[in-house]
Amino acid sequence: MNGTDEARSAKGWRLLAFALPGAPLLALSVPPIVFLPRYYAEYLEIPAATIGALFLAARVFDLIVNPTIGALQDRTRLAFGRRRTWLVGATPVVMLAVWFAFIAVQPGVSAIVLGLAVLSLYASFASAMIAHLGWAGEIRPEYHGRTRVLSAVQAASSIGQILVMALPALVEMSGLGGFDDGVRLMGWTIIIALPITVAIAVCAVPENAAPASDGEDTSHGFAQSLAALRDNEALRRVLIPDFLLGATQGVAGTLFMFYAVQVHGLGGVASTLLLLYFVAGLVGVPLWLWLGRRMGKHRALQLSCLWWGAALACVPLLPHGSALLVGIGMFIAGLPAVAGTQLLRSMMADVVDEDELRTSKQRSGLFFGLLLTTGKIGLALGPASLILLAPFGFSAARNAANTPEALIALTVLFAGAPAVLNLLTAWSLQNYPLDEERQHQLREEIAKRRASDGGSAA
Repeated sequence: MNGTDEARSAKGWRLLAFALPGAPLLALSVPPIVFLPRYYAEYLEIPAATIGALFLAARVFDLIVNPTIGALQDRTRLAFGRRRTWLVGATPVVMLAVWFAFIAVQPGVSAIVLGLAVLSLYASFASAMIAHLGWAGEIRPEYHGRTRVLSAVQAASSIGQILVMALPALVEMSGLGGFDDGVRLMGWTIIIALPITVAIAVCAVPENAAPASDGEDTSHGFAQSLAALRDNEALRRVLIPDFLLGATQGVAGTLFMFYAVQVHGLGGVASTLLLLYFVAGLVGVPLWLWLGRRMGKHRALQLSCLWWGAALACVPLLPHGSALLVGIGMFIAGLPAVAGTQLLRSMMADVVDEDELRTSKQRSGLFFGLLLTTGKIGLALGPASLILLAPFGFSAARNAANTPEALIALTVLFAGAPAVLNLLTAWSLQNYPLDEERQHQLREEIAKRRASDGGSAA
């Protein structure tokens, strides 16, 4: 595929078709953190500390699984395309895992079986997500072009998250069922939407041929990831903020449901308030795309961190029981919430360029596998934060009567942890090396090398 074809493939309806799988896939990134811990605690009666440990263990397992999957995808050579092949192959596995984790588990399930459910969900999700993100990073090689592609994916993702997360609120508000029915409906919605959107994407958008020189490294994905972390400073500079922002999203997302219900007394509208938060994230996508073009990606990301941390820290200052004011506060806090995902993915694609120039290998799968790993480990700190509340006597069980000390600990952790994590993220991005000018230089040097090697253009 030549450069003109590539540009066309990322425009108009093709861009929309490509972005569609992001809706059900990213819808899966939030419910396991926000809804499943509450569902498992209240309706399956699993202790909160056990739930936190299960989710954290699954994320630790990701340290090996995700880079390995990414490395295998990089080495795949099929006419259908390496990313498309993995995306299609992972889809039925994701569907089965969603059915098991959202629908099939019943009260009385053992912690081991529940752990296997969570583990299978995360592993299959990683296979599909790495394929889609690796493909996204390879469609457009320009600094702002790939931000446009990944912003489209983020917009589709936000829409998917909003639609899926609206289901528990709609079910409860309509009187058709309870929170548990809403969670099961979320699962069925993802199961139906995923194969449809994947089919549209793979039929509508061709995949660029992999550079001929990048399939020679047969070392294990985990070994490759360790070497890359050791040798590539820019990679570390992206993964550190990804972990910190993942932790922010995980802690805020997990604790908000408990905080809104038990501290602010807004149990009847907690799901709606959280939905409003993600609606704001969708509204913010074009804002951060524009600021990324005006300021540079890493500077726009620093601004979003300061905004996000300050906004979440102010939520406990809002009047008790005021759904309107808390809703406004959550909307303001939600505007920068997706900036990290949106901009860091585009920044990682730039890191892939730098790595290709040094190694002659296009390792998008490995690098996006690492990005997905750090973010997921950060997200896992959300359920794991329940462990920190255990010494204060906090109970996540339905209708639990928590002590004032437990509620104070919940409030401090909900508001304070995201503020600190966002400040650390902004600081970690100081003097980030891959700006627009440097990325243009990388693409020019890569194009010259591929031309001299007889490789295909990216």
